[in-house]
Amino acid sequence: MNWLMMKAMAVSAAGKLLAVETSILPDDFDIDKILKLILNILVYGLGAAAVLGVIIAGIQYMTARDDVAQVAKAKKRLIEIVIGLVAWALMFTVLNWLIPGGLTIS
Repeated sequence: MNWLMMKAMAVSAAGKLLAVETSILPDDFDIDKILKLILNILVYGLGAAAVLGVIIAGIQYMTARDDVAQVAKAKKRLIEIVIGLVAWALMFTVLNWLIPGGLTIS
């Protein structure tokens, strides 16, 4: 019996065993599929956050005019986004190296 698909057994009035489904996931949904789903959500979420951050930094840079502090904030934001993307790529590479078979995004 799969640990995600635990079934509670009940006895009816006639003495027959009845199986009761207690899982909210389909039968063919195992831990590999759950991890891939979480990984896909993280990858797409990271991409969306990075694009949004670059747009905000670009608007910040364009509206700064002669304000040196605003230009510095916009550049700092862009540098932090790049550092975040590099850190994610490094973590993804290390996980692919450590986990047998690697992580696949599909």
